[in-house]
Amino acid sequence: MIRWIIPEKLGTAPDSDYVAERGDVKVDARTLVDRHGNSAAALRDKIDEGLSGVKAGNRVIIVCDFGVSRSNTIAAGILARSCGMAIDAAVDEVVRATGEFSIKLDMIEDLRTALNSLPSEQKAGHVLITGGAGFLGASLALRLSETHKVFTPTRAQLDLTGPTSRLDYYCRENSISTIVHFAYPRVYTNNTAMGESLTILRNVVDVCKVRSIRLIQPSGSVVFSGYPNSSMIADVGTIPRPKGVYGQTKFFEEMLVRNAVENEGVAATIVRISPVYGRASARPRLIWFARQYIRENKPIITHTYRNARPRLQLLHADDAVAGIIEVIRSGRAPIYHLGGQASYETREIVSRIAHILGREAPIEEMEIDEDIANIFLDSSGSIELLGWKPVVDLDAGLMRTLLD
Repeated sequence: MIRWIIPEKLGTAPDSDYVAERGDVKVDARTLVDRHGNSAAALRDKIDEGLSGVKAGNRVIIVCDFGVSRSNTIAAGILARSCGMAIDAAVDEVVRATGEFSIKLDMIEDLRTALNSLPSEQKAGHVLITGGAGFLGASLALRLSETHKVFTPTRAQLDLTGPTSRLDYYCRENSISTIVHFAYPRVYTNNTAMGESLTILRNVVDVCKVRSIRLIQPSGSVVFSGYPNSSMIADVGTIPRPKGVYGQTKFFEEMLVRNAVENEGVAATIVRISPVYGRASARPRLIWFARQYIRENKPIITHTYRNARPRLQLLHADDAVAGIIEVIRSGRAPIYHLGGQASYETREIVSRIAHILGREAPIEEMEIDEDIANIFLDSSGSIELLGWKPVVDLDAGLMRTLLD
């Protein structure tokens, strides 16, 4: 099936699906490689072949194995040359007409070289925060904007699940030098979220690779959630062992980033952050659940697992933001940990909330037939390398969260 870009004049197709008609000009893109490395001369030859056919009034069909990257890249080049369009506009038109989002940025970058399109200039202080409308992203943007030019596009402005070329265009237009990637599916604990989050991250990594943009990838102690341990300290060298969809997704994200660093030359840093809390955050839900029940004079039910009571290493948003800013400024290690000062049993957190509210907190326990992983992130490396340490203790943080 031919996917027409200019109706009955310029289209793309898998070679196996294309049935030639008399007078057609078939441009075979299969001699190119489906990745970076095609010479400018080879690309120009294919573009010139198709351009000649268009000018002669013939139907021009560009074919490759699947009709995706190589054929659509050549089509964009022909469209740009024949209609006097900018490459970005031509690529957008090809995507719109074919519905094919997966044109590889490596191919488009080779096309820019072939058509002498100069690369854009980066600016060191320009930071893109994906998921910038979320709690931690918004908090970071507010603080970081004091010293950097910060960009926080909404999903309507920049859909990260869409064509990678649009993220690439946004980064070039705004001279982005660093991406802090918070964006994540709203419902984050199901299998669909795993696929979407990895697709989004792969798009971000592709742009970082082509544009030499530095990536800051947040993660968390959840990558160690498969260790059934009543009290475990995890440093940056501890081998991840995730459990559950969310933990496995964060683990896969880390593996994708580390592979991009080792095999694709991407500059990236993983920042594992212990559970963050603050006034504008809906999580940890324990804080808000406890506040509601304390105010309503209802007993609060906490859990006890087979191996231990759960503990939380809470980190106030102000400390988390300060740590991420230090990573942006000077952090060049592959992994950093940002963890709270101490971990607390959930019963103790509830009691402290009750004390702040000046109420009693009757607590009941429910037994859970499962083991818990109580993980404490060792932040000593961040303290040594970044000069960062958490300064907001739990009582002060809870007061800011509940009473501000």
